[in-house]
Amino acid sequence: MKILFIHGMNQQQYTAKTLEQHWLHIFQQGLNNAQSTLRAQELNIRFAFYGDLLQKHRLANTLDLNTLLPKSFAQHFPLHLHPHLTGKMHDQDFIPFLLHDSAAQTLPFSEKLALFTALSKDMIFKELSILLNHFPKLHDALIHRFLIETYLYLSNECFTQEVHARILQTLDRHEPHIVVAHSLGTIIAYNLLYAHPEFAIQDLITLGSPLVFRVIQDKIQHPIRRPAGISGNWINFYSSDDFLTAFPLSEPPFNFQPAIINRQIQTFAAQPHEIMGYLQHPDVIHEILSALEKR
Repeated sequence: MKILFIHGMNQQQYTAKTLEQHWLHIFQQGLNNAQSTLRAQELNIRFAFYGDLLQKHRLANTLDLNTLLPKSFAQHFPLHLHPHLTGKMHDQDFIPFLLHDSAAQTLPFSEKLALFTALSKDMIFKELSILLNHFPKLHDALIHRFLIETYLYLSNECFTQEVHARILQTLDRHEPHIVVAHSLGTIIAYNLLYAHPEFAIQDLITLGSPLVFRVIQDKIQHPIRRPAGISGNWINFYSSDDFLTAFPLSEPPFNFQPAIINRQIQTFAAQPHEIMGYLQHPDVIHEILSALEKR
C-alpha cells in the first residue's frame, strides 16, 4: 500500500526534500504519540511536490494564511512569539502542543492571554469566511489578488497541468493508494482523482479542505461527485480553529453517496491552517493506520 502526501500552498521556502522531511517528522511524531511501532521512513510513502512552480512563473503569494495579513506584516505579528501556541519545533523530540481545555488551564497568564487573542482572531476570521462565501465574485477577486498559487491552479490551464504532472509521477496504476492531501492539495486531489478513475484509491483523507467554498466549487470538475477510483472512505478533517476551512463537506453538492466522513478536530489557535496541527493529530493518525491495515 502506497501513501501519497499532497501539500498545500505557500511552501516556496522549502525544496521537495526539505518539505518531505518536514511532513515525515510531523507524521512520525503522530505515530509516536499513538504508540505505534511503525517508522515513517520504512513505509511506502511518496511526496508530491509542486511548490517551486510558482517561482517558475515569477509569481509569489502575498498573504499569510494564519493571520490573513500581508506576509511583510505578519512576520511581526505578536502571536508568533508564543512557541507553545504556534507549535514551532525546536528539536526532533518536540511534539507540538495541541489545544485542550485541561492543558490550557496550566499555561502561564501571558500565554493564556495570547491563546485568548488567537481564538478571538480565529472566530472573527471565521465569520469573515462565512460572509465571503455569500459573495463569490468578491471572494474570487481576493483570491486573485492575494492567493496567487490557488488562483493559478483554478484558472490557468498550463499551471494546472504542470501541477497534475507532478502528482501523476507519484501514482502507480498497479498499486492501491492512501491519498492524504492538505489545503490546496485537497482541491488538486479531487480534480486529479476525478479525471483518473484508473488509479486505485483505498482511502482519500483530506485535511483543512477549502472545497466547502462556492468560489472553489465553481471551478472544480463537474458534475461534483465522489471520484470513482475511491474504493474505501473519503474522510475529511476540518478544524474548529481553522477559519479558512472550519466547515464539514456535508452540504450540497457534497451530500452524495457514499457520504464523505467528516471529522472535526482542533489544531493550533495561532497557526490553525498549518499541516503541523493536522497530520500529527491522533484522529488523523488513527485513520491512516486503519487504512494501512486494509492492505
